[in-house]
Amino acid sequence: MTRKLVVLVTVLCTSFLLSGCSTADSTQWDQPVMYRLKVTTPRHYDVWIKSLELEASGERAWWWPGGITTCCWKGPGLSGGPQLEPMPDYIYISWFSFAEQQSYARLIHIPDPEALRERMEQPAPVYKIGKLYNLPRYNLVLGLAPGGTVVMWIMNKAETAIEVGRYQAVPFDDDVRYEGALEAYMEREGDYLKQHGLQLDRW
Repeated sequence: MTRKLVVLVTVLCTSFLLSGCSTADSTQWDQPVMYRLKVTTPRHYDVWIKSLELEASGERAWWWPGGITTCCWKGPGLSGGPQLEPMPDYIYISWFSFAEQQSYARLIHIPDPEALRERMEQPAPVYKIGKLYNLPRYNLVLGLAPGGTVVMWIMNKAETAIEVGRYQAVPFDDDVRYEGALEAYMEREGDYLKQHGLQLDRW
């Protein structure tokens, strides 16, 4: 096989991971995989996570510390996030949207958490450390968009994302405005917001 043909095959496999290339050419990942809940936002629309709580009814309730969450949309975000052990059937999240200066909250019910876990366990081919591996979609990702839109995906990386839920959060009044973080955000993103606005129909 010539070098040009090798490059062409590699490009095609990268472009059609979910539909065009066989997983038979992938390598099984032999390291432990940790299932986590991640939170992301669209680029330029940072939020402050006020509360993130999970419950597996009758088994466990746990939470994750809040803080600033940033991009990117339909991606696994930064490292960290609460472990999904066991798989929750309820997720409560509330946040402050810097772009809107508005707080939102949503209680998400997962009616069949084991079925969702089984979907996450199905391997999907993805490039990692320069090789194509079969990895579970071990990230359960909540995307928080302007207007209170919440989108839930499962993925290992952004290119394997599958949307598994879409919800509308409820706005609520909150005395906390995170003045220091808000000022820094507006200095960084104010010009973008003036030019593009909230793009509420995009998500």
